Amino acid sequence: MHEVENHVKLKELTVNPKTCLSMQRHDKRAEFWFVAEGEATVYTVDPNSTEYDIMASPVRHQSVWIELNEWHQLCNETDRPLKLIEIQYGENCVEEDIERR
Repeated sequence: MHEVENHVKLKELTVNPKTCLSMQRHDKRAEFWFVAEGEATVYTVDPNSTEYDIMASPVRHQSVWIELNEWHQLCNETDRPLKLIEIQYGENCVEEDIERR
């Protein structure tokens, strides 16, 4: 992990096969995800209901932007590990800035 004055943070994430991270959003940061290996499914919440929708399905060398306050969930629905680079950027890139659903 690399950090620049709490305004930019760089992380490498590995999501195991058939697992998901929590549905979450951030008040003080946005994120950029670059898929280094594998295939991702990114879900969001439909603002007109409580249904989850697919936001993106990036594969190796593709990317996704997660806007400030946008609900997002990263899933690996394949049988192979998913590896991605996450760049957090904004007012304050701290782990406490997570609202989970």
